[in-house]
Amino acid sequence: MDVFACAECGTELTVPVSRIALPVHAHHGGWEELHPPLMEPATYAVDPRPTGPPWRLWEEVGEDAAARQGVYAPVYAVSFGARNRIVIAPGDSRSMALIPEKCEGYCQGLDGRDGPNLACEGCGRAAATRQSAPWNGFDPAGWL
Repeated sequence: MDVFACAECGTELTVPVSRIALPVHAHHGGWEELHPPLMEPATYAVDPRPTGPPWRLWEEVGEDAAARQGVYAPVYAVSFGARNRIVIAPGDSRSMALIPEKCEGYCQGLDGRDGPNLACEGCGRAAATRQSAPWNGFDPAGWL
């Protein structure tokens, strides 16, 4: 079992979790449909695809650059964010508080489009992104 901690102050940010493969449906949402959490409790996975900002418009990026990001069909915008983010079940996070000015979303939850929206309660450093809105193709999850 692993426990993830803040890189700044060492505060534990998760309960003990075990690594599993990223679920195959991780990037296949159903627009405005509500989904159960992507990850089972006490598990984590590593998402190799880029996630979050910065975003670049498809028409600016082009087909070849988008394919290098793992996007093979035209979409509005392509993520050039960090790869290999840790994905956990929302209930497995600890000692983090929402950053109000980073909590964009709609009626069904936070969408994570502005990057980290959770801060370590120990030192205040931005530590994770809570995502709970189903519109953008992801089931609810947290990215560390």
